[in-house]
Amino acid sequence: MKSRIIPSVSWLTLLAGLILLSGCAPPPGSSVALKQQFTQIQQQQKQQAEQIEILQQQLSLLQRQMTAGSNILEDREPLEIPAAVSAEISALTDSASSYLAAFSNLASGRLIPAEAGFTGFLSEYPNHQYAPNARYWLADAQLAQGKLPAAAANLRQIIVNVDGQERAPAALALLAGIYRRQQLNAEADEVLEQLRSRYPDSAEAQQLYRSHEPQ
Repeated sequence: MKSRIIPSVSWLTLLAGLILLSGCAPPPGSSVALKQQFTQIQQQQKQQAEQIEILQQQLSLLQRQMTAGSNILEDREPLEIPAAVSAEISALTDSASSYLAAFSNLASGRLIPAEAGFTGFLSEYPNHQYAPNARYWLADAQLAQGKLPAAAANLRQIIVNVDGQERAPAALALLAGIYRRQQLNAEADEVLEQLRSRYPDSAEAQQLYRSHEPQ
């Protein structure tokens, strides 16, 4: 049986998304966070590209062995490993493309498509490494549209999710701001106290300390 040859993965879509992100004006008040997120995405994309390159090299080696009549895969299904490689490559590129598309819309101020994109990403990839970030930016897009209850609900999910602790300080700070806008001052104070006690060394907590320093 002939081995199936898997075409090289094209990164043009992802590169186009990154180029678009670098030239877009983010919504007011989110420029620093968006820049940090963009840098993080670039680093993760580089890691994924390296991982895919390794997978493709392994696949090429297998294909050469098959072509040369190697007996290494004699007792195995010839297509089993290539199919697994194909699925892993597809999962990496599809999820990254989906996230970048939503993030690009947010950075461009297209709030409705951004909200839909992050919602779709979370539905399709609920356990993805980007999921806490996607939920945070979903809340940001909802907040910018005045959807305060929906934004608050998403931020609360980040705070209680063990996988979302890296995003939790920013989520707490944003949630406190929402409660202030809703005139829920007691709830806002409680959230800020959580920020101070749980994440005292976070950038958000440090900013809170500075804001209360005497002038």
